[in-house]
Amino acid sequence: MKHLSANRKNTTPPQQVNRNSFTPEILADSLEVMESYCLQKIVLLQSSLEKLNVADNAREIISICQQIKKEKTLLLQVIDRKNVNR
Repeated sequence: MKHLSANRKNTTPPQQVNRNSFTPEILADSLEVMESYCLQKIVLLQSSLEKLNVADNAREIISICQQIKKEKTLLLQVIDRKNVNR
């Protein structure tokens, strides 16, 4: 069985992520429901972040901060989409 090299020259470049594309990860009836969900999730993540300390939970803090950033980006997309539809 032949194994391909990880450093081979003919690999395809990773797809560029379009930040303007609207691809929600949740299924919802309306943009208002999605907005409410995102806000609640951000509040929940922030409250869990308050219980951690940097010395003992550095990796978990990083992960939660990344999730908050992702949810805020999604929230901005929902708000933009909601304003366009008005």
